[in-house]
Amino acid sequence: MSDRHVRTTKSSKAARARRRLRLASIALPVLLIVPGVYYVVSPSVPPLDAIETVIKGAGFDPLVPPNRLRGPGALYVVEGGGRYTKVCDAAPDLLQAKIRKSPTPGQVHDRLESGGFSLGGTLLDSINASLGATRVTSIEYTLADPAISEISLSDLAEIENGLLQQKRCDQTVQRLLKQGKKVCSGAAALSATTRYKVHVNAKFETNAEDRGPILNAAQKALAEHTQSQIQSTGTDELAGEDLFYGIQLSELCITLDTATEPSVLTNADVPQPPVPRSGI
Repeated sequence: MSDRHVRTTKSSKAARARRRLRLASIALPVLLIVPGVYYVVSPSVPPLDAIETVIKGAGFDPLVPPNRLRGPGALYVVEGGGRYTKVCDAAPDLLQAKIRKSPTPGQVHDRLESGGFSLGGTLLDSINASLGATRVTSIEYTLADPAISEISLSDLAEIENGLLQQKRCDQTVQRLLKQGKKVCSGAAALSATTRYKVHVNAKFETNAEDRGPILNAAQKALAEHTQSQIQSTGTDELAGEDLFYGIQLSELCITLDTATEPSVLTNADVPQPPVPRSGI
């Protein structure tokens, strides 16, 4: 790599990389992660913006619905206004060895477990299209066992340096930085087991033989949308373990070797928290 490249990967630069990495307390909300899917809140539980406020209050950016599309260890380009896109992805086996989990604070835990939502939009349409008729009327989901999944600063620096040693990743990051973009590492996430309840057309409710293909179609669609394994846990019930529903980026981002100041997230990168609905 030349002196025009992003951070050198030589061992002499490792200490500087570690010093520049620390967890962010800034949240960059992602309002919609899976295109074409909308989320309906049950009137008996806290509304979506209230749950997002809890997640942001804990220092994380909401991922709705929970998924594995965003998480610790990857590099992201911050587009502004709270939008960001994954640039380079770390190997899953490496992340599994580096990520550590701890319980969420009690109040956050209770608020998140009390939330219940419904999936709709093209996700529901695609399931019914694969079945040839309207079989699934709705899919509700809840969170269970929320925890904080994080990577230590030293491990995060190791992962970041390893990604920048990959030619395609380094070249992509270099182009983005030369365009004035900010590229930051995912440092931590809120994780949870997500439990899904699949509601089927009334005429199929009592026929277990008919429900089998319906549940299989829903399981396949959810696995594709969350990029994770979805397991059957009972009649009309599915679950995905360790899905991420909030992510936290490193506050100090990658800088060019020629830069005289570090690249940091600012208020311009962070949208205002959602305004609570009346009665909240």
